[in-house]
Amino acid sequence: MVDLFGNPDTPKRGKHYVEPRGHVAPPGTGPVDETCKTCRHLVRIRLAKVYRKCGLNEANWTGGPKTDVLSSSPACRLWEALEDE
Repeated sequence: MVDLFGNPDTPKRGKHYVEPRGHVAPPGTGPVDETCKTCRHLVRIRLAKVYRKCGLNEANWTGGPKTDVLSSSPACRLWEALEDE
């Protein structure tokens, strides 16, 4: 398909996509084979749903999905192991 000027029509991202910025450091810069799920800084906020945020980035939290993190994201350089209870 082409646009009005004959250029190929490029697929657009949906408006629902939000560029994530919830990590305090770039994901993947931490220990190999570790994820945010195994980090002691992962905070779970339970409301109607569960929202996962990085506790080290709390000053930048918003009420929206931009500051959410995926628990399956690779660990960042500030990753710390969960403490045994």
